[in-house]
Amino acid sequence: MKKKAVIILCAVLAVLIAGGAVGYGFLPHPLRYNIRGIEPVGSSVTVLGETEDSVTIRKEGDGEFKVLMFTDMHLDGKNETCDLTVEHLVENVQKEKPDLVLLGGDNVTSGMNRKRSHQLAEIFEKLGVYWGGVLGNHEGDNKWSVTRTEMVNIFSSYDHCLMRRGLDSVTGDCNYALYIENADGSLLETFYFLDSFDEMTDEQKAETGWTEDMSEYDGPKADQVAWYSAKVQETEAKYGWHDSIMVIHIPLLQMRLSALPKGGFSWENPGTKGFLYGAQRENVCCTGFENGLFEAIKAGGSTKTVFCGHDHVNNFGLEVDGILLSYIEMSGYSSYSYYSKGYPEEKWLQGCTELLLHADGTFTQTQLSNNGQK
Repeated sequence: MKKKAVIILCAVLAVLIAGGAVGYGFLPHPLRYNIRGIEPVGSSVTVLGETEDSVTIRKEGDGEFKVLMFTDMHLDGKNETCDLTVEHLVENVQKEKPDLVLLGGDNVTSGMNRKRSHQLAEIFEKLGVYWGGVLGNHEGDNKWSVTRTEMVNIFSSYDHCLMRRGLDSVTGDCNYALYIENADGSLLETFYFLDSFDEMTDEQKAETGWTEDMSEYDGPKADQVAWYSAKVQETEAKYGWHDSIMVIHIPLLQMRLSALPKGGFSWENPGTKGFLYGAQRENVCCTGFENGLFEAIKAGGSTKTVFCGHDHVNNFGLEVDGILLSYIEMSGYSSYSYYSKGYPEEKWLQGCTELLLHADGTFTQTQLSNNGQK
């Protein structure tokens, strides 16, 4: 009888230990960062209207329109690194006082992330700043995660979120346009957002002639490319000719083709192959097949800049056929980086990218680093 009791006790302890391990690995730990205590920045931006695949906003008054872009924050179940990421996110927003914040994907990752998704939205509600952006390849890739569509629905339920899922007839989530108007109603800038998904399915590999030496990462589909081209024409019909910016998570194939080949760089010796700024420290991880998006961008003539995330230690920009292809400065501390690899703080790259949109349709871009090195 005594032996049986010991066996039962050991079994119970084993279950508790296993449950604790699962909980530690998948459940979001409470942020030590005090979200309730965030001092608001406020906004002079007004939402004028929206459709299923577009939102129109306007800044009242004169002056430049400031955008801060963050990417690959990887807000997961880890406490310390999430707190550090949120701390710098809030500090940058409070210091720079942007009119708009955009996220480049891999924002909330890992399993059991419903609470983290709400927490991120609540941060922007406390700051009082409008925000939008796209999802990355790690949102929804865990069976314990909320789906990508659920995450977009969570975000867009908050008053300051401008992120939209897009048309049901177009593949993916976050296929939408954001129109920024001047005070007089003219168009200052358009942002086009496209879903770039995660990894290719076996069916896609067969259709595209994929081979083992090609990347497995996915990219926008034909119907998304068609939607983008139609949206450019629709915008021109409403506002006249316009320059625009695209935001996706996974880089375009043309970025890899124009960068250094694998082996021509390292973390200690970053590459500098004619880049306009920044450096290459890892291979450009993008789709391995041509999906027609870059040709559509050139044919449309509107989009002059494409921003992406995904590769955490690349922060360069280069020009291909008159189009600027640029990384957003990586922002998170939870995934691989100079921080996670134990490099000294002066080498860390975490920060954000600032855009100042000028009245003449141009913009000034600055890569801001949390360690003050840029």
